[in-house]
Amino acid sequence: MLAAATAACSSNKDEKPAASGATSAVTTSQVADTGKFVVRYDRAMASDLAKDGKKIAQDNKVIDDLAEALGNVYKLPKDVTVVGKECGEFNAYWDPQKQSIVLCYEMFGIAEKFAKAQAEDDLTLFNVYFDGITRMITLHESAHMAINLYSLPTTGREEDAADQLGALILLTAPGVGGLGGLGAASDFWFAVSDDPASLDARSYADQHSLSQVRAYNLLCWLYGAVPDKLGMLVQQPGQPEEKGLLPSQRAVGCPDEYNRMRASWETLLKPYIKIELGLPTTATATTSARATPSATTTPTR
Repeated sequence: MLAAATAACSSNKDEKPAASGATSAVTTSQVADTGKFVVRYDRAMASDLAKDGKKIAQDNKVIDDLAEALGNVYKLPKDVTVVGKECGEFNAYWDPQKQSIVLCYEMFGIAEKFAKAQAEDDLTLFNVYFDGITRMITLHESAHMAINLYSLPTTGREEDAADQLGALILLTAPGVGGLGGLGAASDFWFAVSDDPASLDARSYADQHSLSQVRAYNLLCWLYGAVPDKLGMLVQQPGQPEEKGLLPSQRAVGCPDEYNRMRASWETLLKPYIKIELGLPTTATATTSARATPSATTTPTR
């Protein structure tokens, strides 16, 4: 079932990108915060995975909580809908035509299965993984929203930029929730990575980085946020390569990479957000970034 997650995409395949100037761009430093994130749960009828995902999301008000979290981050000049929807695949995307963030029910179903497999009977650990995966994906899509809604410039691929901003917002979670959630999201991308032997030209040409690359990027930014506390995430020189550990050659540059990324996004988003990005300077890391974030989502079992 986890293999289905590799189909995740951050754009609506059925919609053409909005033409330049078609959206309500906001470019001044004075942003009217007059909009809100409006939640909608559409029907799920075709697949059991979508039906299960809808039940998880609606019974536990997961999308409501995600919308509230987004409302604490962004200044909105108009309402933006956050909609739960059956998509036929693991997916989530920003719809520029309808100005909405779409969270597919299949995503919630797969996140629950993965979280259960990691946590066994540990409710706290379940919430670490479920929240980390679903929040990172939602925040990634909110980054596409911000780039579109505020007409922000991007250099390089927008998908990579969206991962950057999603990670920086996730790290603002109170307590150790940000650290653990980001570690859980990294674990998930490692788990759904394709066998290198199965990769073809389409895999390398895709607008998204490979799942393995996304996983290592998240791991780098996690380590870079608190390198003095998270040395256990780094593979030491001379040790055998181990999936899920950050090669030391990459790790040495991660603190600078994280700090540059944070400064760049704060410069771009300063007029449009209500928070400071990245891990709060007063935050402290625990001995395991993958097993300790605060949890707000109750599992459906």
